[in-house]
This record gives sequence, structure tokens and C-alpha cells, in this order.
Amino acid sequence: MRHLAPALSKNSVTQLDPSMITRHQRQLLIPLFVLSTLLSAKGTVWATEPAKPNVVYILADDVGWGDLSVHGGGVPTPNIDKLFAQGIEVSHFMGWCVCSPTRAMFLTGRHPIRVGTGPEVGGELSLDETTIAEGFKANGYRTGVFGKWHSGSDPDTPAFRAAFAEAFKAIPNKQFAGGHGANAHGFDEAWVYYGGGADFFNRRTVQGRGPVSWWHNREFRPDDEGYTDDLVTQRAIEFIRENKDQPFFCYVPFHIAHAPLQAKENDLAAIDSKTAAKLPTASGKTSDEGKHIHAAMLHSMDNNIAAIRDELEKLGLSDNTIFVFTSDNGAMEAGSSLPLRGHKHTIYEGGVRLPTAIYWPKGGLTGGRKWNGLCGALDMFPTLMAMTDSTMPKTQPLDGKNVWPALRDNQPSPVESYYFIWHDEDAIRTDRWKLHRFHGRYELYDITIDETESNNIADSHPDVVKSLSAKMDAWAESLGAAISHQPAPKKYHVPAAPDGEVLAVTVTITDKAKPKDRLVINIANWIGTQYATDWIDFDIAFSPTSPKKHPYFSTLEGNNSKPFGPLFKPGTSVDQFGRDQSTGPGIADVNSVWEHRIIGLSSTAPGPLSKHGIVFTGGTPGTFTVYLDNLRIRHADGSTTPLWSSGKDTRAGKFTPSDLFTDLKIRTINVSEVRP
Repeated sequence: MRHLAPALSKNSVTQLDPSMITRHQRQLLIPLFVLSTLLSAKGTVWATEPAKPNVVYILADDVGWGDLSVHGGGVPTPNIDKLFAQGIEVSHFMGWCVCSPTRAMFLTGRHPIRVGTGPEVGGELSLDETTIAEGFKANGYRTGVFGKWHSGSDPDTPAFRAAFAEAFKAIPNKQFAGGHGANAHGFDEAWVYYGGGADFFNRRTVQGRGPVSWWHNREFRPDDEGYTDDLVTQRAIEFIRENKDQPFFCYVPFHIAHAPLQAKENDLAAIDSKTAAKLPTASGKTSDEGKHIHAAMLHSMDNNIAAIRDELEKLGLSDNTIFVFTSDNGAMEAGSSLPLRGHKHTIYEGGVRLPTAIYWPKGGLTGGRKWNGLCGALDMFPTLMAMTDSTMPKTQPLDGKNVWPALRDNQPSPVESYYFIWHDEDAIRTDRWKLHRFHGRYELYDITIDETESNNIADSHPDVVKSLSAKMDAWAESLGAAISHQPAPKKYHVPAAPDGEVLAVTVTITDKAKPKDRLVINIANWIGTQYATDWIDFDIAFSPTSPKKHPYFSTLEGNNSKPFGPLFKPGTSVDQFGRDQSTGPGIADVNSVWEHRIIGLSSTAPGPLSKHGIVFTGGTPGTFTVYLDNLRIRHADGSTTPLWSSGKDTRAGKFTPSDLFTDLKIRTINVSEVRP
């Protein structure tokens, strides 16, 4: 029979001419039709390939290492503890120190700086990126996402536009920029909200502002009621039930334990408030009430994870489902990353090393052992493709590695390093070392004996510092990162070239202004998004009477209700000469009138950075002038966006004279009028 099947398959038999069928073949037709039916029937063990494993990927939000009782946390999380005890703990699993970058790492297998979604939160994930959902979908999986997307904005639909206009009717000029939506990235089913920090009860608005963000695919659903993570769990379970007879990829990015601190009454009742009051927190300032609510939120998440696992058991899917639990970053202010140093918003281990367990009985990931190989969110795309024997789709070059063989066989990881950038530092993590690089100093830790990063050994290991610094430079060069706290590479060093009109900003500093006093003058605006691969460069000159601490240029933060302040703070605004701009450096070459400067903008990316200006500080009374020309954003591809090139670009902010700063003049003059 077997050797006849290719010649007399179901399709070939239906096309045979009856006159050409022999008696012997007629005798075979009926059993052959039965055979072909069995071959096509799903679930026939002897006639089909083994079923592909399902994947359930749980991503907690702001849950730190020490938030779980399996790591000594004071809040009982028995169901998560059970997962760690039954599966494999991946004890050196890395993410980022805030939400969006970790999600991008997981979805694309690429560094968040490379895909425009880091180091800060925000950024719209480009449709040019191939996602893990698209990978699974191409391999015959049903794909679903349930929870917090935070990889782009709400989709632009008429219903949401109307809700946006109503929510911001007091600000009619506020613009809405719609996003692609989760479905555009390969998800068949999506029950999601798109922002960060949404209210758990108040219909998922952020601090009561703006429209509700809650969607079923591209259907805007502002009236759905319920606690966010209960809705997420309900929809995820429905997806699992509906797809129990085919392989599925179920991504569940919970909202817990992100702010705001909100819990259901039954969860609050389940946690003793006096016990919660004794819990350590990342900030050390959380109120007893806040600790109680945070503990109740962890209790709720623990129960929801149990509900999902119970459904898998009930459907007989647990043995062949790869079940992953992890977080997106370290603990929030009310949580704990102990004993690790740091928390969310830091790139010490407590901010980027995430509690992670994987359970897959059929794949041998059981027994409660620990795997100490270095890996993380970057590696999950190629690893899960390999674990499910799926074909990797065509992608842009990945930063993540397939760690499945090492994880399966308890061998060393193929991952060499993880590289982080955050505000005034960058850091690199290898299997042994963690090097933090700040402006003018280093911190080095041997993680194998000092995972709490308590003993800085940089001075005693200069060779390691040098080697790891070179690896960091290679990472930064590969990413095109415009690092804020390090000098720009030599290729960006060019001479000043002021021409024609230049900007002159003059201020009188009175004798009452002290060194701590400052005046910030907005002089240029830009409607656009700045990324961690962008630089700002400009030509600058000073009047001969300038004080020792010169005025300096800075990008600005603030709005109509908040005073502008410089974003170029100490350690986050280093020019190509290695000088911190907030110190007010003068011209390096005493024989030159003008100087060109270039400064990385990674510390504030991604997002709008629309205002730019000059900062004057007190301490030296007198009248001083600073000159600017060729102010522009320089992008990774070599193109530039002008911010100020002539008088038409001047966007002077409001100025109120005080007894500290007076006589502001903003004007344009010819470059020939600038004298040394």
C-alpha cells in the first residue's frame, strides 16, 4: 500500500479516467480513499507529524526580582513559584529598564536603539520590522496578544479620532498621530491598550486624561468594563479555547504591577495590610497603603497566571505548551528588586535582570533546575522559533541568538553580551562582568561573585575596563547610537562654518544672581521626533566679556504650564571635545572666534524634542552675548534637519525681567559683526 500512495493519492484518484482503471486498482480504491482521509484528518497519530508546541508568553509589567516569593519576596506568589519549581529558571535573563524597549526586543529580536524604541519609552514600531508574531503566523500558528502593547500609538479610526477630539477639546490644536496597531504586526487577535500607566478601573485612561485606550483588533471599545488584567486573562483564555485544535502563540503582556496602584477589594482582603507595611520597596518612600495595594496587585496577577495554566491543563495542552513567565523591567517604586541593586529606571541588575521561568514538559524543560546562561528578551524570537521547529522568517539582521540548544542541554550560552544605554551612562553585561560607563568614570563588577554590584573593581582591573569599553564602542557604532555622555566619534568632527545671518542673544546678569540661578531662553522649535541615533550640532561664539562659565545651548523640556528647563544636565551633554555643556565651556582654541559642537541625544530619545534654547547662569554680573548658527539635528543616515539657520527660524519664548536677569535682546546680525 505505501508504495502505491504516491501514484494513487487522493488528488490523482479523483482525476483518473474510469476506463483506465484496472480490476486490481478498483479493489484498492476504497481502502485508498479511507487512507487518504486518515492522512488528512488532524490528530491521527500514525498519519501526521507530531503536533507543534503552543507558546504562551507572559510578560509582567514592572515586576522586579524581589517581588516574587520564590526570590524571597514578602508577598505570597504560590502559582508563579510553582512554575519556577516545575520548569527551568533562566537566572540571567536581561531586558531593559523601562517598558517599551523590552517589548521591542522581544517582538523583533533586535536592539531597541536599532528599531527606534529606546532608551526611553515610546516609539512606533516600524512595519519594516519582522515580528515574532509574523514568524509564528508564517509557520501556521494562530497569533494573539492580550494586554499592554506599548509599541506604538492607538490606531487612527474615525471612532478614536472623535474620542480624541472630545477628550482634548480644551486644546483644539493638539494633534493626534495614529499608530499601526498590534494587528499590523502579525497578530490575528488583539485585545490591547496602547499607552502606559492606564487606570485599571477608569476605563483605561492615563491619569484621567485623554480618551480610553481599549481595543479589540481595530474596533475601539471604550465602554468595556472590568479590571484590566482580569479582562486580559479572560480574552487570553478564550483565545486558547478557540484555538485548542491548532498551534497558537499567545502573548500576554499584563499591566500589573505598573502604576497607578489600584487593586480589587477581594485582592486587598487576601493580603494582610500589617504584613504588607513591612515590605521593602525600591523607593523606600511608599506609604503603607501603597504597599498593601501593590501586594494585592501581585496576588491578582498570581491568580490570573494560575487561571491560564489551569485552562491549558483542562484542555490537555499543558504538556506541549511552552509557557514563559518574565517581566519587562525591574521593580517600580512600590516593588522590590532585592537583593539586586537598582530598580526600574536604572541599568544596574535590579533594573534589567528579570525573573524568568520556562516550563515545557514535552521539551524536557522541567525539574526546577536553574540555567545560568546569559540571554534575554532579544533572544526569544530565534529561540522560540527553534523550540517549535519553525522556520525563521526573513528579517533584518538580528541581535538575538538562538539559545535553545544551550538551554536544553544545560550548556553555556552563545550570547556574548548585552548592551544598555540610559541617560548619563551606558553599560555592558557579559556572563562574568558588568561595566558601567559614565562621563569621566567607570564602575566594574564581577557578577559571578558580586551580583549585587557592591564592590567596584574598575581601578584594579584596567585591562578588563579597556576590553569591555572597546566592546561598548563596537555596540554603539553598530547601533549608530548618539551617546549623550561620551564624545562623538571623529567622523563627526568638522570646523565651524557660520555664514550670513547669525543669531545673537544678549542678557544682563545682575549682581543678585547667584551661580545656582539660571535663565533659559527658548530660541528654536521643531515639530518632529528625535531618536537615540540623532545628534545636535551647531556653531557657537561668545562676546569677549563672557564670564568664566559661558552661556550654553541646551535642548529644553516644558510646556505652557511648566517652566522650561535644560535637558542638558551634568553628565548628559558631552561634546566632541569631552566637555560637559552644563559647565559652560568656552572656545577650546583661544585663537578662534567660532567653534563647532556636536552632542548626542540618546539620553532623551525617543520622542518629541521640540524646543531648544540658551541657558545663562548667575555668579558674574555684566551683559553677555552668545551667538549661534547652523543649529540642526543630524540623523543616522547623514541627513540633517535645520532648527535655526536664519532669522526666519527664531522662535523666542516669553521673557519676564527680574532682579536677576534683565535686558534680553534676541536678534540677527551679520557674521562679520561677531568680534573676538
